[in-house]
Amino acid sequence: SGLLIFFMAAFFILNIVLKKERNDFRENEIMEVKIGENIFQTEIAATLAKRSQGLSNRKELCEKCAMLFLFEEKGFHFFWMKEMNFDLDMIWINKEEIVHIAKNVSREKGLEIIKPDREADKVLEINAGISDKLGIKIGDKVEF
Repeated sequence: SGLLIFFMAAFFILNIVLKKERNDFRENEIMEVKIGENIFQTEIAATLAKRSQGLSNRKELCEKCAMLFLFEEKGFHFFWMKEMNFDLDMIWINKEEIVHIAKNVSREKGLEIIKPDREADKVLEINAGISDKLGIKIGDKVEF
């Protein structure tokens, strides 16, 4: 009986620790973003701190995962690859339409600025090559 209680308590504590690690990684703000028939499990970066951190220092990003940067105002929002461990496709979105795509942005670019040629209020980051693989293009509609 005492052993059973011990194992139940250990399981409960371990579950809390693992759940906290998942929440720290995902920031507990996940939504589905749909482009055509493609659905991405998307982390939200809506604050200055979260946008500044972005995907920096992450080991990887799953194929159907993404990060969505939300801005208060439409503008020419630029990005960099500081402390990135993998390459990205960056998709600028104005309202619900893709207006610019920077494909296969190399992690080697570091502090080099990547900027769009059109204003947007959102930017979606996905793994490099995924926009071509899935046929995602400028003008496509995005559902949130």
